[in-house]
Amino acid sequence: MNVNSTDLKSGQISSLYTTQSLLWLLFIALGFYIKPVPWNYYETLMWALGNTFFYIIAINVNLHILIPRFMFRQSILPYLTLLLGVSLLLTPFAWMFNMWMVSDYPEMEVRWLTLPQFHFINLIILSALSSLIRVPMDWLKIQSEKKELLTRNIETELQSLKNQINPHFLFNTLNNLYALTLKKSEQAPEVVLKLSDMMRYMLYECNEPMVTIEQEMKYIRNYIELEKLRYSANSEIQLDVDEQLSKYKIAPLLLIPFVENSFKHGMQNTIDQAFIQIQAKLVGNELFFAVHNSKPQSAPDQARPKTVGGVGLVNAKRRLELIYPMRYVLDIQDMPDTFKVDLRIDLNTYSNDTNTHY
Repeated sequence: MNVNSTDLKSGQISSLYTTQSLLWLLFIALGFYIKPVPWNYYETLMWALGNTFFYIIAINVNLHILIPRFMFRQSILPYLTLLLGVSLLLTPFAWMFNMWMVSDYPEMEVRWLTLPQFHFINLIILSALSSLIRVPMDWLKIQSEKKELLTRNIETELQSLKNQINPHFLFNTLNNLYALTLKKSEQAPEVVLKLSDMMRYMLYECNEPMVTIEQEMKYIRNYIELEKLRYSANSEIQLDVDEQLSKYKIAPLLLIPFVENSFKHGMQNTIDQAFIQIQAKLVGNELFFAVHNSKPQSAPDQARPKTVGGVGLVNAKRRLELIYPMRYVLDIQDMPDTFKVDLRIDLNTYSNDTNTHY
């Protein structure tokens, strides 16, 4: 969920003023409770409001001037000096006000009200305590803004990675479709339908943060069927999908780079017995996805494709890191004659019964 920074700031200010208002009411109530001199109601109210007024000045100078300009800039010594200075400046006024309020009651034992140091210490303590309100609130605001920025950056990167998914199969399929139409093959309409389904999935359904694994596997099946048009019937291509996975969800187009990689390097003409084996099954609450494919046997090592470092696989790894941090295990084995990918993803919080968002 995106949170507007203006809303965060206005919410913070509103919360701060609400807290202060409650604090002022508490001070006034305490004034009536303490009532050191037998004043009448209006005199007690004046005494409580007068002292609260000095506290309001000291606290708000601290909250809105000293903390933002000095404490948050780690200028602690100037901050403490000015905090003492503001309290020292207000002390004579607070002292004179209280002296005036008790002047008609010389017989009362209220010496503490006539001591300047009492008012100075009060102002210092309340100003310092106000920092305990402002500093945590600003820290929470900063953390919230950082989280929002991180979320936006991740969403932008994920969208960029999704847009980079290899579209080369589309051009190959169109070429194959063109060849089939020239031959007036009966396969042409079926190819058009499969291609239409795949494009619909990529353009519309993939706009959601999560799709069902059933949708993802349908896309992979269509991809495999279209790729088969390019290769001989002797090639062995297997896809085994556990039906129990249908109720779970996964990030769209997350698995296809591994399948594309297997066709790119496993179905070359230099391979005598080319094969691709793809398996998706549910193990506990985890998706186990495995792709095993052949590699060219006759080509020297220098000429072999650098499968591990392919852009598609790098893309897939990065998306896994962003969407499933600490919730996946990816094992890639680049062997002399075969290439194998084993991927496990924790689906525990991505079932059909949960809210699914990255």
